[in-house]
Amino acid sequence: MITSSRSISFGSDSESLLSCSKFYFEEKILEKLIRLEYKMELNEEKLKKWEDAFSSKMDKMEEAIKQTEVFVESVRENQLQEQSRLNDSFHGIVENLSIQSKNESEYHGQQMTTMLESLSSKMEELNIDEKKRDNALEIMQNTLHRERNRFNQSFEIILENFRLSSNRTIEELIERQQKGYDALMNQKNTVAFSAYTTHSQVIYSNTNIKFEKVWTNIGNGYNPSTGIFTAPRQGVYQITAVVLSVSGKQLYLHLKHNNEYTAGRLVYGDGYKTGTFDVVLNLQKGDTISVVCKSSTSVYSDSDKYNTFSGHLIA
Repeated sequence: MITSSRSISFGSDSESLLSCSKFYFEEKILEKLIRLEYKMELNEEKLKKWEDAFSSKMDKMEEAIKQTEVFVESVRENQLQEQSRLNDSFHGIVENLSIQSKNESEYHGQQMTTMLESLSSKMEELNIDEKKRDNALEIMQNTLHRERNRFNQSFEIILENFRLSSNRTIEELIERQQKGYDALMNQKNTVAFSAYTTHSQVIYSNTNIKFEKVWTNIGNGYNPSTGIFTAPRQGVYQITAVVLSVSGKQLYLHLKHNNEYTAGRLVYGDGYKTGTFDVVLNLQKGDTISVVCKSSTSVYSDSDKYNTFSGHLIA
């Protein structure tokens, strides 16, 4: 279940990264196209200005021709009225006007020719710019195609490395979780107890000594009200006990396994005497262990905790 969930997450991250990269390239291409269109608009405005100027010149030339014609007509009328008096002058004036008209026509013709040549040159430049734009667009498309292929290859490599790294991370996580689980299970399977008594007791024959105070009771095998340890699971246990007699009293002890007396201790003489046990037993689940007095006697203890009963699972 963990591997499946992470794979879905990785797929979503990969698609998001690819989408963002494609959007970036498309945004750059759109920006360059907008700049090119703006440049075309500027060229169109310049061309329109040239056309307007040319049209204005043509209007002026036509106006000049019309004025000349009006003037010639006026001169002719004057010539008819004063033909005899102004005959010589008329020929001179007509001559001068013809020369002037010719000169103006040549001048305006040259200007028109120059403007046409300039317009033709600008059109050629515009065609060249158009070709350059097409070439640049083609280069950009080829570059974009190469970059996209290279990006796809790089992205596939990165994605593969990420998948390998993720798999290693998941394996390490599973391994750590398994170790933690094993440690938890080992801790869960631990069995240990240690109890003591702080007051003296009169013990009758074949009666358990009660160690009513508890330091440790992992596995809840020890019952302080009865002084009996019940094995919560099968295994090898180390059992220890220390019992102090009343001064000058005999101490006859046994370690009782179920209904069987195992190790025994007999101590007697003057003063206080200590009986100890330290045995290793193979217990089955439900087996009981206790410290028993075989004969009636008294045991001594106080706040110094002389009497103890302990055990723990060792295998």
